[in-house]
Amino acid sequence: MRSQTEEIRREKIKEAYREAATDFATDSGISVKNVYTPEDVSDIDFDKNIGLPGQYPFTRGHHPMMYRGKLWNIREIAGLSTPEKFNERCKFLVEQGASALDWELDGPTLYGIEPDQPMAEGQLGVCGVALHTLRDVQILSEGLPLDELSLSSDAFYPDVWQSYILTAKKKGYDISKLRGIGGGIFYYGPSVFPSRMDWLVHKGGFSTLARWGNDFCEYVCKNFPKWNIWFTSSYDLQEAGGNAIHEIAFTIAMANEFIREMLKRGMDINAISSRLSPVLGANRDFFEEIAKLRAARRIWARTMKEQFGATDPKAMCLRFHVDVSGSNFTRQQPLVNIARGALGTLAAVLGGSMGIQTPSFDEAWATPTEEAVRLAIRTQQIIRYESGVTRVADPLAGSYFVEWLTSELEEKIESMVHQIEQMGGWLEVLERGWVHEQLKEGLLEIQRKVENGERTVVGVNRFQIPPEEDFKPEVYAPDTSDVEEYLDEYKKFKERRDYKNLREKIKSLQKAASDPGINLVPYVYDALEANATFPEIIGAMRMNDGFEYDWAGERDFPF
Repeated sequence: MRSQTEEIRREKIKEAYREAATDFATDSGISVKNVYTPEDVSDIDFDKNIGLPGQYPFTRGHHPMMYRGKLWNIREIAGLSTPEKFNERCKFLVEQGASALDWELDGPTLYGIEPDQPMAEGQLGVCGVALHTLRDVQILSEGLPLDELSLSSDAFYPDVWQSYILTAKKKGYDISKLRGIGGGIFYYGPSVFPSRMDWLVHKGGFSTLARWGNDFCEYVCKNFPKWNIWFTSSYDLQEAGGNAIHEIAFTIAMANEFIREMLKRGMDINAISSRLSPVLGANRDFFEEIAKLRAARRIWARTMKEQFGATDPKAMCLRFHVDVSGSNFTRQQPLVNIARGALGTLAAVLGGSMGIQTPSFDEAWATPTEEAVRLAIRTQQIIRYESGVTRVADPLAGSYFVEWLTSELEEKIESMVHQIEQMGGWLEVLERGWVHEQLKEGLLEIQRKVENGERTVVGVNRFQIPPEEDFKPEVYAPDTSDVEEYLDEYKKFKERRDYKNLREKIKSLQKAASDPGINLVPYVYDALEANATFPEIIGAMRMNDGFEYDWAGERDFPF
């Protein structure tokens, strides 16, 4: 007679053997059938809707050769500690095979807070690098080949970028050849930080800070032919609760707002559109993510050609980087995250991304260790060099399911873009809180499904193991002694400044800010060279809109 334990084991084996899929909708809620046939794509015109890689409407990719011509950039997100410490990490990443760098900033830098004020305590150099002056950027750039690297950063305002350009200029580089990806992400900032609407809007229009951002984007379009403007990070929108439809619809709505602003400034649509390069995300739904990237290119092409009148194929072709979503990475069984990263990276490749960031497996625990970052890079290298998926451009084209899903997503995304435009455009829907509500509802729905088991998260609500048997990764700990040294140097730096000259430059900046017709970029350059800190420049801009100099209310205007 079998024991009770044996009976239980037999039942579990039978259940597992007979288990079948039960979830028949994509993560954005699109119901899918059991099988797809030619009938499901009978209304799709090959020439009009699909075409060849590198040709309008660019559904199949940005280049005829795709990865046979050039592989995607391996662009790992990184940011930690002080400029000196982070400079070492950047060199490590390049040595390991990264072909581009992304400077992740710490909270005080992002928010424009002085590193030596109370609000910054405990946040300095945590989850990003501390950058507050031109001098900091010069230290971080030391020994890096600025003319070869493509650099991106999540800086909301151009303080970091203008410092980077000044640094390259002082080192003797031809700055017109610099390759950056950034400058316009203040357009999406308040969607994930709704309390900071003042970053973008003021009295129904752009704030002075956003005007500075737009001034910088105009300046980049006119002077830096290899620089792309990163205007949204839909990776963050995903992590805030957005699905594939939200992600691309918000990206298109932001681009529409940006383009309208640049057209008002007298710029040509071909010059504007060809420079816009969003960061998109790759979430966990493999085929939906691939179809989403293909649909995004098709919608972009039609919008630029039919709505804005673009004539240059480069302006109609959406070029983007993909961050594989780390929101699916779990603290439980963290090594499983390596598989999640590989799946997301493969989706980004099959969707035709030009650059990819794969999260490190320990990101749910802390800032990645060097070993974890190396594994993330190796994941991309395995797909690049061992999988064979790079041999053919858009190898999934013609799949009844992929083509049907691409068209289905296109229709739903265009419908949401139309809804946003009908409500008054991106600034308006942000101000009225509609975007935040959409994301909040999405996030609550995801959590509800995880908690009731509708959404399987391996290691969290299924296939758990006891905590004592789980793998505990080495956790990166910020070097606080390094931060203290940085603070000491920072205070000495401020004391050594030519205050009279600095005050003159800040006052000139304020005067320029009071005239909406003046481009603020040259005045910011002057202030940076006079050793103004980033928070001092941001504070002067805030005051032009009637806000306090320091949004944290801890510092008075020092000039």
